[in-house]
Amino acid sequence: MSPEKAAELRQLGCDILHLNRREESDSAALTSQLVHENRHPDLIEFTGETVLIGSEKDTPPGTIRHLQKKILPYAPWKSKARVVIFQNAAGIKDEAETAMLKTLEEPAPKHFYFLSVPTAEILKETIRSRAVISRIHLSPSPQGLPADSWLRFYHLAGVRDFMLQYPEATEKLIAETRAACDTLAYSNDDFLALERILYSIPRQLFDKETVTVQTRALKFAVLPFFAALRDRLTEGHVPPLAPLVLSRIPVAAALKATDHIRAYLRSLETRIFGNRPLNQQAVFYSFYFRFFPLWSAR
Repeated sequence: MSPEKAAELRQLGCDILHLNRREESDSAALTSQLVHENRHPDLIEFTGETVLIGSEKDTPPGTIRHLQKKILPYAPWKSKARVVIFQNAAGIKDEAETAMLKTLEEPAPKHFYFLSVPTAEILKETIRSRAVISRIHLSPSPQGLPADSWLRFYHLAGVRDFMLQYPEATEKLIAETRAACDTLAYSNDDFLALERILYSIPRQLFDKETVTVQTRALKFAVLPFFAALRDRLTEGHVPPLAPLVLSRIPVAAALKATDHIRAYLRSLETRIFGNRPLNQQAVFYSFYFRFFPLWSAR
């Protein structure tokens, strides 16, 4: 784990803890100071090369048994959330991993576990099956980011080099997602409900027993549309890991949004494929797989 990525995870934990702070008077600066001085009681960080299960009798700090017996049974203190970071999750030993499986499978509410590895394949399958895989793409300082929020989003998603290689194609895609996004004339609150559609529409349209190259390509083609919606909400920052849900959106509004998305998908499919030969569809699928690495693992 590079120092930059370790700092990125620590900052993410800091943001979560501040967002869920118990006292509104606790400033972001105070939360940040406590986290970066290793004094925040609700952020637990494993930084060693290995993670051991620990003695059942002594439960020494820095072990899984200490985490499970001395920390997790009690409620968070300064925040309503708790963050546990494994900066070198590949170093979790077999016994420690077995002890952690139940915790990872059924985490307590507002408990966030970040397991950091250079590549997801390094993690054991038993852990991967209980995790959501996300990629951290380090970006330059805000001064080095594009002013346009949409371009900034793609930049932060880790596709800047690809955009530089294919500027015309990326500009066209961004223009199309802008247009589709603009047809949904809802308030920002209403846009949050579209996160639900992110999980329902792709399943309805694409998760079939026989998945052709065309439907696989289209499955990736829908992702920039949702990325654009997220970008509109986050002003260019990388989207949160957990899905956003707004239960108060009217059913009619959600159905209308679904119709817009279905229409966009149909028109996109026609524009992309038409009567083109299969080999071009395969090329297009490859293009999307490379263009959206942040979501390709979903």
